[in-house]
Amino acid sequence: MKVQGEFKFLGVEKRQGFKDPSQVFYVAGFAQGLDSLRCYVDAEAYGRYSGIEPYSDVTAELEYNPVSGKVALVGIN
Repeated sequence: MKVQGEFKFLGVEKRQGFKDPSQVFYVAGFAQGLDSLRCYVDAEAYGRYSGIEPYSDVTAELEYNPVSGKVALVGIN
């Protein structure tokens, strides 16, 4: 199920894997009120979203899977 929401964009960061430091994970952060959300993204999305100023207002489109309870980032407008 796709949903859209207004968020504060917290930024993106690159993280090393815990078990395998050679693996790299990319994370985008969002906030709405007192709640926050971290979404794992690919390297292309990391490059695209790294140009967005932190703490700017964005509209994010998310894919919510009610069976697994997972939320995936589809895009930022």
